[in-house]
This record gives sequence, C-alpha cells and structure tokens, in this order.
Amino acid sequence: MAEAEQIRSFGHDPTIHEKAAIHVEEVVVQRITEENLQKESAKALKFWSNTGLRITLIMLIQLCNQSGYGVDWAVIGGLNAFDSWHEYFGFGTSGSTFATLNALMRIGTIVGSPFLASSDVIGRRGTMFVGNVLTILAALLQGLATNLPMFMAGRFILGFGSTLVASCSPQYMAEIAPVHLRGRLVGIMGATFHIGSIIMDAALIGFSQMKGNNAWRIPLILEAVFPAIVVVLIYFTIPESPRYLVKKGRVQEAREVIAKYQTTSQSTSEPIVGMVIGQIEESLESTRTGLKQSWNFGVFFTKVVRYRLLVLILYSAFQSWNGGGIVSYYLTPALETIGIHDEIPQLGINLGLVITYTIFTLLGSWIIDFWKRRTLIFAGLITIIAMQTCATITSWRYNVSPSKATASLTILWMFMFQCFSATFIATMHNLYPVEVLSLPLRAKGMGLYGLIQGACGVVEAYGISIGIQKVGYKIWVVYIAYNTIQLGLSYFIFPETANLSLEEIDSVFETPGVKPVKMSLLIQKGKEEQAKMEREAQEENEHGVVEERRVHTADRTPCYQDREACVV
Repeated sequence: MAEAEQIRSFGHDPTIHEKAAIHVEEVVVQRITEENLQKESAKALKFWSNTGLRITLIMLIQLCNQSGYGVDWAVIGGLNAFDSWHEYFGFGTSGSTFATLNALMRIGTIVGSPFLASSDVIGRRGTMFVGNVLTILAALLQGLATNLPMFMAGRFILGFGSTLVASCSPQYMAEIAPVHLRGRLVGIMGATFHIGSIIMDAALIGFSQMKGNNAWRIPLILEAVFPAIVVVLIYFTIPESPRYLVKKGRVQEAREVIAKYQTTSQSTSEPIVGMVIGQIEESLESTRTGLKQSWNFGVFFTKVVRYRLLVLILYSAFQSWNGGGIVSYYLTPALETIGIHDEIPQLGINLGLVITYTIFTLLGSWIIDFWKRRTLIFAGLITIIAMQTCATITSWRYNVSPSKATASLTILWMFMFQCFSATFIATMHNLYPVEVLSLPLRAKGMGLYGLIQGACGVVEAYGISIGIQKVGYKIWVVYIAYNTIQLGLSYFIFPETANLSLEEIDSVFETPGVKPVKMSLLIQKGKEEQAKMEREAQEENEHGVVEERRVHTADRTPCYQDREACVV
C-alpha cells in the first residue's frame, strides 16, 4: 500500500501535502477558510419562512424526545421525598437501595449503548422509535410495580430505551439542521430536556398531597406520555437524516431533504445542497479505519481514532461527575444535610432549580455560536468549582452552628451552580461529542459516548448515595477536587471545534504530526486572519469608491458657478 493511502483520513487527503511544499497546517487552514460553508448556508435560508416552520416541527418532536427523559429526571429525584414510596418498597432516601435504583438505569444505558449503531441500519428515526417504545414499557412496569424486582426491571429497560433516544436525538439534529444554525438548534434541543422536568416537578407538588400509593404510581405512568407522542408522529412529521440516506445510496432523496429543510427556495440546485452532499460523500469515501462493520467498536482503539476516544471518555466523565447529580437525583439527602426535611419545601426547591437550569440553558444555546467551545468549558468548570467551594463552606458552618442564614446561602450556591452549569456546559452536552466524531464514526461513537456515560453514572449513583450517607456535606469536596483535575485535562486535551463543519473537524484529529489542540487553534487563527483580511479588503474597496466619487465630483463645475452645467 502506498504511503499516501496509509495516512488517508476522513475529510482531507494528505496527498495534497506531498504536492505542495508548504506546512500541513497552512493547507488545512486554506482549504477550510475557502469553503465558507456557514455563509453559504445563511445565504440560502431565511428562517421566517415555510422552511423555518418545518424546522420548528422537527424541534417539537425532539422536544418530546428529550422531555420524556427529562420527566424521569424529575420523577425519580422528586419521589425520593415521598414517604409513601419509601414505605411501600422499604428503603431510605439514600444508601445502597436507592443507589441501585439509579444505577440500574445507568446499567441499562451501558447495555443499550452499543445498539445505537443500529441507526446506521434502521435509520435515525427507527432508532428513536424503538427507544421510545421501550421507554413506554418501562414507565408501565415502574408505575404498576407490585414489588421491588418489577420496579428494578422497569429502571433497567428505561435506561436501555432512553440511551437510544438521548444519544440519537442530538446526532439527528446536528445532521438535519442548517449548518449556520446547527450549534444553536442543538443547544435549544438540549434545553427542551427540562420541559418535561418542569411539568413533572410542578405536578409532584400536587401529587405529594395525595394519600396512598397512587401519589407515586401516577407520576411514573405519566413518563409514557411524551414517548407516546413521538411514537405516533415521528414517521409522519420529520424526514430521515440526509447523511443516513447518502450512506444507503439514496443520494437524490438526501438532496431533496437538504433542499427542503436547509433552503428557502427548496430547490436542489441551491449551491449549499451540493456542498453538503459533497462533504458527506467525501467523508464516506474515506476508508482509512475500515468502518464497514456497524457493530465493530474496535475501530476506536486504532491509532487514528484513539484520540477521539480519549476526548469522549473525558467529556463523558466531565458531564457525569461535575456535581450536577447532587442537585437533581440526590437533592433530597443534600437538603437534609442543611435541615430541610419536609416534602413541600424540598419539591419547591427542586422545581426552582429545574426552572433556573432551563432558563440559563436557553441563554447558553444563544451564546454558543458566539463563544468558542474551549472557552465555555473553562468558564463552566471555574465557576462551578467556585460555587461548590462556597456550598462546602456554608454547609460546614451550618453543621458547626445551624442557622437559616447558612442554610439559605447553601441553597443560593446550588442555584448559582445551576446558572453557570446550564449557561456554559449544558448546551454542549449534545453538541461537542457529535462534533468530535466524523460521519462514519458518529453512530457508533454516540453509542460509545452513552456507554461511557452509563458507566460513569453507575459509579456516581453509588458514590453519591453511599457517600452522602457516610460523609454528608463533605461530598462537595470530592467534586471540587475532580473538577479541578478536569480543568487541567480539558486545557491540554480538548480541541477547539467552534465554527468548523462536522467533516472539517476531521482535519484537526487526523493531520499527521500535529497535536489536535494545536491544530484546532491554528485553524481558528487562520480563519480569524482570513476574516480580517476580507474585512480590510472590503473597507479598501468601499474607500476607493468613495474617493473616486469625490474626485469625479470635484472635477465638475458647481451649478452655482455655471448655470448651463445644471441644465438637463
């Protein structure tokens, strides 16, 4: 095999470097800046049009996809404040049993994650359909459970189904969204996760006043509502991913989908249609890692893909272990460490935290197109470390000398944690993993991402539940230490992916001899310099036109000096 073939990669051809006596980074920078895909995408689409309405309909279906998962996020944390639930099954608000219930969902996620590769076989829509059917089954098993093993079975199936939905949805949205709106739409979709949480958290306050077991059974059965909407409507309201269609050889159908959902004219002759199709085909033609086997995850351990695997592992751990679990699933025992034991106050604080998180996630989805990914990660980690430090101090003071002031301050830091985590971190949860994966790796990569998150979640489930029972508020210190380590690792390992198309990012990871972080920063610098030169050239052209008009005007005899010159 020729040397050029050995180093062939997704998204760029290294033979270019052999033909030009220039440094490899210069080739990639030049190639990426010349395409200017984002500008062409913005030119092709006016959002306030029929195309915009179709995109909104897709977002509504994705809202139901994400909200179904968000409902459980609210239910299992909120039910932890229900005495009737604990009395029926016979366990406490923390400890090994509650940890197992949370861990079983994570284990279901681990088992289900490899099946995300089925989205390359049955399509993105098919995978989301199956995931929602399983979620409906899980909701019924939990809500109608007559014993703890039946409830546990529902938790496992819920994890299996939700990972198909939660991992496939952002992948689908990134592939169907217009290029210039991709970051914002994926970010907004992430925020819709909390719509279900808010509705259920508010409902739980009312259910807490009910007597008997229906108080906890009804919320669990209601977990099936949003998935049922998706199951009924998904094949009638949203198209298949164009990337999946091209992969299956249905190129003309893919062109029609891109035209219909990414251009105002809906014409397949729009330049953006050909550009997007070209990128997809180019990526599919690159076969360096031999990705023909949909179920072969060994590709992630090859040299060319290993760095992406490292980023996925660290980012999965980052999302799972940053401390968000304390203010969601384990809020009840966390509030008990500062003297808040009653159901209504606990549920009210929980509702307030979720609403706050949702509002600031929407803010984050707006700024994500203006801030670089690494900047958001660094800002998020620094601010949540600060808030966790403050919570540790005030919780310690409460344990030394209990007072409403220290308890209130601890709750304030929890709300501030939600603000910063949502603004800087949450919107990238569904975007950054998709961006670091090339097209042939994407389905399996998101499955692997879900698997790693599931494994991290199992560790977290037992770690928080048992840890908070043993050490109380000191559990915050563990997260402070971890987030500090993660901050350093993020600086040296996470590449910048902002403003690059999904296929162009391949150049960051697969350019021989250049570290991905350095490569990504060089590309960003090159794009900024290119934009600066274009602005200067435009200003010079405009200045030249003004000067030409000024000279032309000066050569003419003013009307007040020569009246005949004014006669038309």
